[in-house]
Amino acid sequence: MAEVCGERGYGESSVAEVAKRAGVSTASFYRQFKDRRECMLASFEELFGRLAEALEGSCSGEEEPRARARAGAAAAASLLAGDLPTARLLSVEILAVGPEGVRAQHAAIERLAGLLRAPGTESPPDPDPAWTAIAAMTSLVAQRAGEDHAPSQSELQAIAEVL
Repeated sequence: MAEVCGERGYGESSVAEVAKRAGVSTASFYRQFKDRRECMLASFEELFGRLAEALEGSCSGEEEPRARARAGAAAAASLLAGDLPTARLLSVEILAVGPEGVRAQHAAIERLAGLLRAPGTESPPDPDPAWTAIAAMTSLVAQRAGEDHAPSQSELQAIAEVL
């Protein structure tokens, strides 16, 4: 799904193309997913899960929010630079799914913001600096993915410095 969306965009992707790229029949696709939207949401969850796991590992050794943000920005830049289709799916194409995609992306932003907050800190009711930094990083990833390249580590770390 990430590869097809990276080339065509979600709106122009098809079950047939996704199945072909995955090396399965469309019948096999439909045994796994009800439709293209369900496949996209599952792809988002899988790819975001991988990103979150890597960032959790890189942030876990840091106590101070700014140091956590720097470590997370470095890990994210490294991962996304090597996988532009994933960067695009996570930041741009998921929104084309509609309200469910928007909710999925915002839940992901909140989860990553939690990584930047000091350990044991509860999520505040209003957007806080950690949430704002992750939202800004997501926006930058989307902009760069639209330009067919990943953001640099220095760009993401510049955002992390606002914490």
